[in-house]
Amino acid sequence: MAVKAPRRIALLVGAVGLVAWSAVHLHAVGASWSQAWRMIANLGWRWPLLLGVVWLLGLVVHTSVLTASLPGLSHRRALTLNLSGSAVSNVLPLGGVAGTALNLGMVRGWGHTGLEFARFVVVSKAWDLIAKLFMPLVTLGILLVADLTPGGHMLLWLLCSVICFVSGVLVTAALLGRAGPLLRLVAWCERVWTRIRPKAQPGWTAATTDLLDGTDSLVRRRWRELSWGMTGYWVLQGALLWLSFVAIHVYLPWPIILAGLVAERLLTLAAITPGGAGVVEAGTIAILIALGADPTGALAGVLLYRAFVFAAEIPVGAMATALWLLFRRPPAQCA
Repeated sequence: MAVKAPRRIALLVGAVGLVAWSAVHLHAVGASWSQAWRMIANLGWRWPLLLGVVWLLGLVVHTSVLTASLPGLSHRRALTLNLSGSAVSNVLPLGGVAGTALNLGMVRGWGHTGLEFARFVVVSKAWDLIAKLFMPLVTLGILLVADLTPGGHMLLWLLCSVICFVSGVLVTAALLGRAGPLLRLVAWCERVWTRIRPKAQPGWTAATTDLLDGTDSLVRRRWRELSWGMTGYWVLQGALLWLSFVAIHVYLPWPIILAGLVAERLLTLAAITPGGAGVVEAGTIAILIALGADPTGALAGVLLYRAFVFAAEIPVGAMATALWLLFRRPPAQCA
């Protein structure tokens, strides 16, 4: 624990530095923080209410992914898992581990085994990862057709999108029981790492094999529920982002909204800060500005959107966790 504390402090310091740098850079490209805050503050109560409904509806639809990943899990409990885990993840650097530990305690109290929970985590997180990896190439194709791609660096954009897509294909194949290509790639990365650090024994190949054990039968049975839930969730997240801009009277073409959504979802993978705070906002705003969005409008729209998908999850998730603690059964009564 003594080793982890300084790392977390360093991550927090790095997050503050990143936010400060992003603020200065946004001002340099013409974004006004004061005007962005005024755009949000003048919304009244109807827009936040509508945005809140869309946000909650997205979380409800996403429970289909969680219930499909853990047979026997109800939608109400799936929503509690999602909110409580997100609340922890959004307040701690690398908080995903702490959120997963909390969720493990919850599902074991509901009578599920540790093995079932492990498969639940692998399938639900991997299905989310697959969506995030497939969408960049799809979005780039849409932007090309709409003639909305930014000038310069097109080869880099294409290369990154193709790498993401191929990675998504490997993960999908592994979940369906054809893990050979993914395991060979992991083994190669492991060999390279051991050459860089000869004393290291990461065990990545064995760990990946263990994680994938038994997931193929679950995915083959539940792929429809997984796909429907993830598709519906992405549609509602896109609607939330679009409405966030409409609320502040910033109207962007839907391919640019899609690009912003994909950037935001993909950047959440870089959760070195709590919930990716700072990194996600800066990257998403940069993509929108590169595609022609007004800097101040992009800033205000992304901040409003993240107020729901990031900030609102903390108090709502804390309440969900408190209710679980209040009404959970004593361990002796658990199945």
